[in-house]
Amino acid sequence: MHRRLALVTASLLAVAGCSAPTALPSVEATATMPSGVVFAPGITTIDCGADAHDPTAVVVLSDDLYRVGGWNHINGVGSFETVALEPSQYAITAKNYLPDATCGNAKTLPVVLAKKTYDWDQQHANGIESQFASDGLTFGAVDAIVLEMRLDAATSSIPQPADYEAAYGDLLTADQLSELDGGKVNLELTLFGSGAAAGDPSMNAGTIIEVDPAAYGDEWIRVVVPREDLTFYTEQNYERTAVADGVNADLVVSGLRINPETSSGNEVRVYVGDAFDPLAKPELFKEMGMTFAVIEVLRAGS
Repeated sequence: MHRRLALVTASLLAVAGCSAPTALPSVEATATMPSGVVFAPGITTIDCGADAHDPTAVVVLSDDLYRVGGWNHINGVGSFETVALEPSQYAITAKNYLPDATCGNAKTLPVVLAKKTYDWDQQHANGIESQFASDGLTFGAVDAIVLEMRLDAATSSIPQPADYEAAYGDLLTADQLSELDGGKVNLELTLFGSGAAAGDPSMNAGTIIEVDPAAYGDEWIRVVVPREDLTFYTEQNYERTAVADGVNADLVVSGLRINPETSSGNEVRVYVGDAFDPLAKPELFKEMGMTFAVIEVLRAGS
């Protein structure tokens, strides 16, 4: 995707009163309601595959359902020469959807999601996208996004502050380096849809989440992003305009996108501006290895 998208993402977070990724609290338990299964917001360590899930949820990935699509720009040449792994290891593919002994032998999907930190051209080097418009989920009915996942240190290569300073210290100030990225796992979750009429801006809801590898290591966790942590906005030509929750509530959600991100949603090019030279430095990738067991969207009132 083009740089414009990430630039206005950062602005949108500020408009919504949020200058950092969604801070998800650690929680200890889940609550079960008579009408369905309700998970507590935040991050919970879990026994993978042990819990029941709400049957009314829109499921992208589970032990018995695979609806995952995506893209992979990484080809090992040009700006992609500096990735840590072989290009094929960044593919989003059902070939990797296999039984997992750490999840009760349920099928899981390992991925390595890579984000450029220097240039904004194809900044999301790969990513996950699922289409589910036929499920009839409206933006007004979205209750939460749920990920059951494990961070994989062996396949991760996440730059830390010293790495950013060594790579970009001659271009950015200390404050800019600190703002660029915090050295943790960040994912932008976006529910996307169409406009109310042909030619209208598309409708979206999303946020950038953060998971600290130092806190969760290789444990299985459940990440629950409740509706109130989502920013609702329309988008046209990469320009985003925040709208109040409830606007366009009857529009159908077309799908879910999971992008690898920096904590700011930015790259070095954002700070350098017109003087930026895409060939002046090798690309420093933020590569986040993780395994997904469940990806789903809960419906309100279920």
